[in-house]
Amino acid sequence: MIKLNLVILALFFALSHHTAFADDQQNFNQVSLQATASDNVANDQLIAMLVVQETGNDPATLANRVNDKMAKIIAKADRFNMVEHQTVNYSSQPVYKNGSIKSWRVSQNIQLKSQDFDQLGKLVAQVNQLSTVQSMTFGVSDSQIEKTQDRLTEQAIAKFRHNASNIAKQFGKTSYHLVHINIGNNYVQPRQVMMRSSMKAEAMADSAPALSAGTNKVSVNINGTIELF
Repeated sequence: MIKLNLVILALFFALSHHTAFADDQQNFNQVSLQATASDNVANDQLIAMLVVQETGNDPATLANRVNDKMAKIIAKADRFNMVEHQTVNYSSQPVYKNGSIKSWRVSQNIQLKSQDFDQLGKLVAQVNQLSTVQSMTFGVSDSQIEKTQDRLTEQAIAKFRHNASNIAKQFGKTSYHLVHINIGNNYVQPRQVMMRSSMKAEAMADSAPALSAGTNKVSVNINGTIELF
């Protein structure tokens, strides 16, 4: 019985050593590398964030004023079929002074989004007396990002394969195979247009603000490990 146990123990150590050796062999001749493809893509989408805000002593009256102004903005926005809109961030908050409530502030945002910059600019000008522009942000539309990333993925893979073949050649190997690969996308945050807070509503009432879209950077990164043989 003792001899049998010794034999089993010896086999266990032999198998453990073989497995560890096999793991070492699997990591032999492995190289990690990366490849990147990027492009500056023309911004084809504009997002404007407007706020309707009222301040006073009666929150119910303020809410009615905000709701009335927002309804007028939505009615105007409905006439621009190339502009998407949605209301967000409704809030009613007390304004304190010396530890007690001095007044109330009620506000609501509406987001306007369009690939037609001219239409969105005209809409912003028309509702300028009803609301305040918080921000205008240029970006790349989802459909354009997807098409660009598909194109850049092909370029990044081609670069990765070229680099892998070149590395194998430099190390005197005939070929390689993939051990691991990871493909990641990166889109730089949209560019925000700074609005002049000193610009009077009357100055913008009859004309849309001048806008320049610019570009944003879209990238595809590939990280992977190859084994040379």
